[in-house]
Amino acid sequence: MRAWVLLLVAAPALRVFGFRWTQAVLTPRAGASAGRRDLPEAQAIARTVHRAANWSPSKPNCLARSLVLVRLLRLKGFEAELRIGVAKPDETLAAHAWVEHGGVALAEADSTLQTYVPFDQALPTR
Repeated sequence: MRAWVLLLVAAPALRVFGFRWTQAVLTPRAGASAGRRDLPEAQAIARTVHRAANWSPSKPNCLARSLVLVRLLRLKGFEAELRIGVAKPDETLAAHAWVEHGGVALAEADSTLQTYVPFDQALPTR
């Protein structure tokens, strides 16, 4: 129920207030206690968020779902990192957001992630 309610807030907030504001409000910073690793439980939480998204009237996109998932994981003390990647499958630019727990993408097909290059890898470093 919590995931469903948060998704109702996240999708419109992204449209109205933008990414930075929504991220700041929805996702607590990873603290010292946010190092818990339990992949099966983290995957179960991710499946719950995706099920809630399927029933949400706001039709949340991958970014809204990912922000909610990061919030729920961090509130339970889990390690959770938001990833945003880009791809150019044809002549248009595409973006996708997902969440990683301990370096493992949650609730994502490998074929989807192979298409997208995370921003931290796509940008040149100086």
